[in-house]
Amino acid sequence: MPSVHETAYPRLKSSFSPAELAEIFTPKTDELRLAVSVATGRSARLAFLVMLKTFQRLGYFVPLASVPTTIVEHIGQATGLTPQADGFARYDVSGTRLRHATTIRRHLGITAPGPAARRVLVRAIGEAALTKNVLVDLINVGIEELVRRRFELPAFDTLDRTTRRIRATVARSTCQSVASVLGDEEKARIDAIFILNPATRHTLWNSLKVEPGAPTLSHLRELIARLSIVSVENVGVKALAFLPDAKLKHFAMEARTLDAGRMQALEPNKRYTLAAAFLAVQSSSATDDVVEMFIKRMSKIHKRSREALERYRQEHRQRTDALVSTLREIVVAYSGDGSADERMAAIEAVIGDRSEQVIEQCDAHAAHSGNNFFGFVWDYFNSHRTTLFHLLRVIRLRSTSQDRGLEEALRFVASWRRRKTEWIPVARLVPRLDLSWVSDPWWRLVTGKRNREAIPERINRRHFEACVFSQVLTELRSADIAVDGSDRYADYRDQLVSWDEYRETIEAYGELAGIPVRGDTFVSHARLSLASVARKTDRAFPHNEAVRIENGVPTIRKPDRRIVPENLRAFEEYIYVTLEPVNILDVLADTERWLGWTRHFEPISGHEAKLPDAVARYIAAVFCYGCNLGPSQTARSLEAFDRRQVAWVNLRHISDEKLDRAIRDVINAYNRFALPKAWGTGERASADGTKWDLYEQNLLSEYHIRYGGYGGIGYYHVSDTYVALFCHFIPCGVWEAIYIIDGRLNNKSDIQPDVVQGHTQAQSTPVNGLAYPLGIRLMPRIRNWKDLIFFRPDKTVEYEHIDGLFSDTVNWKLIETHLPDMLRVALSIKAGRITASTLLRKLGTYSRKNRLYQAFRELGRAVRTGFLLEYLGEESLRATIQAATNKSEAFNGFTKWLAFGNDGTIAENNRDEQRKIIKYNHLVANCVIFYNVKALTELLADLQTQGRAPDQETLALISPYLTQHINRFGRYSLNLDRTSTAPDCEAPADTIRARKPDRTAPKRLQMGLWPSRSS
Repeated sequence: MPSVHETAYPRLKSSFSPAELAEIFTPKTDELRLAVSVATGRSARLAFLVMLKTFQRLGYFVPLASVPTTIVEHIGQATGLTPQADGFARYDVSGTRLRHATTIRRHLGITAPGPAARRVLVRAIGEAALTKNVLVDLINVGIEELVRRRFELPAFDTLDRTTRRIRATVARSTCQSVASVLGDEEKARIDAIFILNPATRHTLWNSLKVEPGAPTLSHLRELIARLSIVSVENVGVKALAFLPDAKLKHFAMEARTLDAGRMQALEPNKRYTLAAAFLAVQSSSATDDVVEMFIKRMSKIHKRSREALERYRQEHRQRTDALVSTLREIVVAYSGDGSADERMAAIEAVIGDRSEQVIEQCDAHAAHSGNNFFGFVWDYFNSHRTTLFHLLRVIRLRSTSQDRGLEEALRFVASWRRRKTEWIPVARLVPRLDLSWVSDPWWRLVTGKRNREAIPERINRRHFEACVFSQVLTELRSADIAVDGSDRYADYRDQLVSWDEYRETIEAYGELAGIPVRGDTFVSHARLSLASVARKTDRAFPHNEAVRIENGVPTIRKPDRRIVPENLRAFEEYIYVTLEPVNILDVLADTERWLGWTRHFEPISGHEAKLPDAVARYIAAVFCYGCNLGPSQTARSLEAFDRRQVAWVNLRHISDEKLDRAIRDVINAYNRFALPKAWGTGERASADGTKWDLYEQNLLSEYHIRYGGYGGIGYYHVSDTYVALFCHFIPCGVWEAIYIIDGRLNNKSDIQPDVVQGHTQAQSTPVNGLAYPLGIRLMPRIRNWKDLIFFRPDKTVEYEHIDGLFSDTVNWKLIETHLPDMLRVALSIKAGRITASTLLRKLGTYSRKNRLYQAFRELGRAVRTGFLLEYLGEESLRATIQAATNKSEAFNGFTKWLAFGNDGTIAENNRDEQRKIIKYNHLVANCVIFYNVKALTELLADLQTQGRAPDQETLALISPYLTQHINRFGRYSLNLDRTSTAPDCEAPADTIRARKPDRTAPKRLQMGLWPSRSS
């Protein structure tokens, strides 16, 4: 059962500040007149006012005996009324209280709980239960709707029981609806999935859960075969059509945690619903995996072709040298002083009878000029040919634009795939084959001609097949072609908000984001912003001693080494000596006791957990996976736990979403400490990735050139107060910057940074272009920023000192034309219809067709140029970015130190489990950071009493990533009864000075649910 404090159910705090008492509980003039009219005695009048003000705050009536005395005393002092000696004991059981309650409801326009309120509650929670499953979320929806409709809130236990009944009713109704649409044949096919095959000793159900292996050709064949099976078994598409996507994925996730035996034991309607949902999601996932593996195989073919080109050049270097020597001799002969005949004779003497040979060698060299490796693609494509044509039979590719040339080419090569002829005549084909999409490097190989023709006479079958599949690779990356039934490679336009929704919400969004929403005014705003930054940088440049510009290339002088306070080392030594030794398991147990973060862990089905010692098992699971020990090693280190118990909790009780909620609890509690305010304001975060080692046999694992070895990237957003806000686990080969916006938007904690710093990959122009209308400022630390192009705000503008930086002009017309499409994308991301990373993955590759990509790139050029100019002009900004990215790098090392099991290699080959391990580790890291800040706060308080507190400069250089006092190894015992003091987030004011004063909460959030109508 969720507790009251986990929900939005209003409660009275045990203490209020004088300002809060005055703002919230001081009776107003009309309330005083009302009290006089309904209560004659002074004690009854005071009781009425206390009940009125607490009801305004809470939305329900509480016994006045439970109201904190500070509230009663404040209202008494404000009105000159004093309570009776026995308090409100008699009043709470009197009929007067009931009459007063009726008067208060009438005065505030509130309806008492009853049938009408229940109907409102059933409808609101019932609708929410179609997309949500967490009990706390559903209770909050019910509270919000009752408040909006001005109903008095029922008791929390009543609300909890009602929500449980509604959720169960909706779940049963949903399962019954799905099962009723399924026919007898479809149900029989689902039941057959759970039957054990005597030959293989496996069920099809368990086979469908197998993760794809490494992207090899044999695994691609297996994956295509599995997709064929899943597509055939995907029988519930029609039955699931009415289910929201969130509910569909929840059913699929629950089904994934159950084996065949447990699925068979379920009530039939639920079994059919879970199985149908799992098959639908698995079909989409298998399609994604097939396409992903195709992309990796084709990329490998291109890589090998490039290597073959390099070997070819090495092998024919002598021929190239000979051709250059021949050319020199010809030029020398031609430049002689003799007559034309004499010069021609000299040239003939050089060439002799080698003219055909020289032409042939020149043609061979020209075929591979300009790094054109396409001539070698067929050699490596040939072994994949049969498999890739089979792939075309199990997936359907569809152009996302009016250009259907590639679709026609795919149908054409499929119709000719069994022919053995080398050249295909196409000049007389009806309808004509559109080859306008074929790039120039491919044209000569495909047609055998140097010059492009609208309709060539013939095409080379082998090179054309390789060209077509290479173009599929390019257009999948740039979203110019979509895959039906896919999730990651679907047409992103289908996921955007409708144009009607756009028109209804765009004005409000523009006000919220602080940007104009009309094309001309938006462009004027952006152009003026860029011009203003450029003028400011230009005016200040003569005084900028750290930057110089030579031949249009800026150079920044290294900053002076920062002076380290003399007592920093002594203070660090004092911290290391003073902090009491502790092991990680005790840290987790303490933070759980203080914060209760395990309350988010419960069966994925939504039922009440029936585990004995549930909290202990949850902590053991976080310790197991967060430190990368694995269930077997954890069982050896923790005598009280069995390997299967730990694995069961991870599988059935803990999901990505639940881990995110637990992490958020720790972040919010951390944010209440005063100490982190000495390190940062919380308005900035830095994003950076670090490689985690993986075994090679899975689709996520890739070889990382910079780090070496196979693995994935843990990508973290770290606040300038040192705590990590969000994490992803992504493949090594992707452009990390496409996830930088996701981390900012998915962070639901109290720390909400507006500026995100990153490393070189964060400078991508499409990423900058998308971040701008979302209200996110990207300020990366760019390694090769001198090679980037600066764009002028206008062709006619010139600058006195920095004009040499600019080499191009922003295409504002393109931005103005496509602004509605760009803002529609921003609205869709804000509404959760599509993630920024999904969109950027499709817009991160140049597209000749997609004008939206080009518009975002153009806006990104303007935004990035403005940032680069600020970067050049402000030394403090460069120092801030450097400090922020250093915190990210320090956090990366800190997380790896905590993941000490299995030599730091994630043993799981399941991608879902790999992502969970990263989040487990994130939770452990934040718990240790919280524990360390608590310990540091107590240490500083002791030093303050002794008059030995460090100065602000020294304190600002201390990090909470302390490890010297933490024991990682040895045998553990989980003690939930440890005695440790609760955290005191405050510290003496003269010990810690915040970087910036905390913002006060908006007044409308402080007034409670229902203030008087006059307020």
